[in-house]
Amino acid sequence: MWREKLQLHKSNPIAALYPSCKFLILCLYAVCSFVLGTIGVGEGGYPLFLIPWFFIVPILSAASGVWKRFLRAFRAVLFIAGLILVVQSLLIPSEVVVWQLGFLRIYQAGLKSGLSLSFSIMNIAGMFVWMFQTTENKEFTRALEDSGMNYKAAYVFISSLQMIDVLGKNSRTIMNAQRARGVETEGNMIVRAKAFFPSLVPLIVGAITSSEERVLTLESKGFDVNGPKTHLFELKKSGNEPLATGIAVAVAVVVIAGRIVLWVL
Repeated sequence: MWREKLQLHKSNPIAALYPSCKFLILCLYAVCSFVLGTIGVGEGGYPLFLIPWFFIVPILSAASGVWKRFLRAFRAVLFIAGLILVVQSLLIPSEVVVWQLGFLRIYQAGLKSGLSLSFSIMNIAGMFVWMFQTTENKEFTRALEDSGMNYKAAYVFISSLQMIDVLGKNSRTIMNAQRARGVETEGNMIVRAKAFFPSLVPLIVGAITSSEERVLTLESKGFDVNGPKTHLFELKKSGNEPLATGIAVAVAVVVIAGRIVLWVL
C-alpha cells in the first residue's frame, strides 16, 4: 500500500511522457530553433520565424496542464530576454535606423541581433521550464539510473536540483523571521542588501546542517552498500512515447528540409 502511494499517476498524456522522450523533444526543438534563426525575412534579414515558433512552448505547457506554473517560472526568462532585446537594439549601431525618438535609435543590425538572441533564449529556456514543470525530481533520478548512469552521479544531479528549492524556501523563512524582529527588509537596493547579507550566515549554516542529516539518512538506507539496489518508486512509460517522438522527429525533418531547400534556391 505504501509503495503504491509513492507512484505517480498522471492523467495528462503529455505530462506523463517518459523523461528521456521529453528530453529528445527538447533537443529537437532547440535544433529547429537554431535552424529557423538562420532564415532572414525582409531587407533586414530579421529572424521572424523564431517568433511564431516560440508560441509552441506556451501551447505545449497549456496542453500539459502546467500553464500557471510555467508562467511563474518563465517570468524571469521573459524579463532577461526583453532586456537583451532592448540593449542589443539600442547599442549595436548600423547605417540603417529602424526607429528613432530623440536620442534613442533602434538600428537594423541591433534589432536583428536582439531578436535572434532573445527569442533563441526564450525558446530553449522555455522548453527546459516545460520539461522541469511536467517532470518530478524522482522521475529524473529513476530515468537516469535506468539509462545506465551510476546511482551516485544520479543522486548528485537530483540533489543539486532539490537544493535550489530548499535554499529558496529557507531564505524566505529567514527573511520572514527578520521581518518579525523588526528588521527593515523592504525599500531600495541598499536597504534590501543590508537585510539580505546577514541572512546568508544562517542560510549557509542551515545548508551545512541539512547536508549532514542527508548523509546520515543515506547511510541508514545503505547507500554505499555494494550490490543491486532496490527501488520503491517505479517509473514506467505511458505508451504515448512513440507517437510523441514520431511527431517531434517529423517536425524537425520538415524544418531542416525546408531550410536546405531555401539554401539551394
